[in-house]
Amino acid sequence: MLPVSLGHIPPVSGAGHEADDGAAWFRPANVAAAKNTERRALIGWLAVFVFLGVVIALGHVWLRLKVVDLGYQLLTTRQLIEKLAQEQHELTIEMATLDAPSRLEEGARVRLGMGRPERGQEATLP
Repeated sequence: MLPVSLGHIPPVSGAGHEADDGAAWFRPANVAAAKNTERRALIGWLAVFVFLGVVIALGHVWLRLKVVDLGYQLLTTRQLIEKLAQEQHELTIEMATLDAPSRLEEGARVRLGMGRPERGQEATLP
């Protein structure tokens, strides 16, 4: 992109140039307006880059917060899985204890008053 001050170069004629006029072709007619326009363009581009920087920074912060949040969720889930695995192990041991034949026989004898069948009390089912 060419600066606005260099945008217009008038043709140079051969004779009659004074020492001041050597750089006059290089300056636009309204130097203040050209500088103001260049300054506005620079401020505009600067604003765009600052805005993009802020958006990128906010995106980075949001992403880091999301990673930390997911880390906490993962930790909580792992702790829950470990707790449930321990509970399953304890329940498996309790179920094996309650299903033991000696425990069932003792419960039937003590709580229900049952005993071993004598000869002739047994029946075979088809």
